[in-house]
Amino acid sequence: MAPCIDHGLVSLATCKPKIRASAKPGEWVVGFRPSLAQRGLAVWAGQVAECINVGEYERLHSCKRRGGRADAVYRELPSGGFKRLRPQYHPGPDEFRKDTTAPVLIFDQKATWYFGSEPQMLPEHLLHIAAGGRGHRVSGTLEDDALALQTWLAGIAPPGVHHSPRNSAPTKKHRC
Repeated sequence: MAPCIDHGLVSLATCKPKIRASAKPGEWVVGFRPSLAQRGLAVWAGQVAECINVGEYERLHSCKRRGGRADAVYRELPSGGFKRLRPQYHPGPDEFRKDTTAPVLIFDQKATWYFGSEPQMLPEHLLHIAAGGRGHRVSGTLEDDALALQTWLAGIAPPGVHHSPRNSAPTKKHRC
């Protein structure tokens, strides 16, 4: 569910609270296969278009008629705080806190690629942007890295969702 790819819109509304708290519009986020896999296997990459409050995100995207999103799982209460709409999702209090304290990131549809079950290996000149382990921010990026990343991605495929998530059943293609 992180990122969510419902209806071709890529969002990061749960998990990764450090990334969601620090990423700003215009910045790039790249998701890699877990550290046990070969370093540099990009599962998805996108440029942040906007950061919105968790409650506002649920109000905008929970209704199926408005393009409901599987990751709109917390309703903001009038009295403050949040209600979990899917009780089985992140049931612990620490997970609940992490999911509701950082904004939701919405990615630019014209600058987001999702490869899911068929990740793409970064070229040699971009391997330095792949965090080793569970890093959230990479130090040592170069001024032209964002442009080089976008150029490389555009050379593979047009922006969009190209494969289903690696853990999904074939019947749930393009779902979170």
